[in-house]
Amino acid sequence: MIVEPRRAAPGALRRWSRQSVALLARAPAFWLGLALLLCLAMFLSQRLPLVGAMLALIAFFSSTVLAAVLDRRLATSVDELLAALQGQGRVILTFGVVITVAGALIWILLLAKPGVPWWAVFWNERNVVAALSIDSWIALRQVFVYSAYALGLLYFGLNIPGLTSFLQFPCRTLLDLPFREAYRVAAAGQLLNLGPMLGVGLLFVLAPMLTVFVLPPAVPILYCFFGALAYVAFREIFLGVAENAALARTVLATARAG
Repeated sequence: MIVEPRRAAPGALRRWSRQSVALLARAPAFWLGLALLLCLAMFLSQRLPLVGAMLALIAFFSSTVLAAVLDRRLATSVDELLAALQGQGRVILTFGVVITVAGALIWILLLAKPGVPWWAVFWNERNVVAALSIDSWIALRQVFVYSAYALGLLYFGLNIPGLTSFLQFPCRTLLDLPFREAYRVAAAGQLLNLGPMLGVGLLFVLAPMLTVFVLPPAVPILYCFFGALAYVAFREIFLGVAENAALARTVLATARAG
């Protein structure tokens, strides 16, 4: 199968953001509940940076899978959503492990500060919250700062030169491409749409930082949003589909009725 990326129409980032929110609104309870559980797990694993990073990746990739399911079906049950995650569970875990291990090696070999032991990437006592503040707002910030920090770094883990690219996961799962081929075509799609992709990267950096200070409990929503954003970007660039399927079906039904 020959896969060729397309150039997205103007206003891509704004359009993708709107479509991502619309998909999230179709199953908010289950989707947000899953993201919330994973964010809380990141807080509990605060001494284990690699575990937190892998949980963040799992939350992101799971959201991409859920967005694809919700876009293709008018009605979905919790069982269907769970089945979709289970069906892609091995790929989600593989991507999570590969990116986490690669990120750890990059940190150890290139980014570790002088005097910081190399094993700090596996066990770290710095900035650990031993007891939550009695101020509920500060306590919420303490809980969600780890997942917000992980999300802010996620975009860089999804764009490791020669190994990963932002659209690689949906190319692997939804186009059934091998890992390396998925990397190649995803990277080509990103270069062809460099402007919107840079906008996505900027959102990854700024949105978690602002959210953890302004509204900490909204961090799980960001995981859902960015996972859906990856799906709708992939859908337009590789499938040429510019709108959510449910919306397109509604417009078509209205046109036929008229």
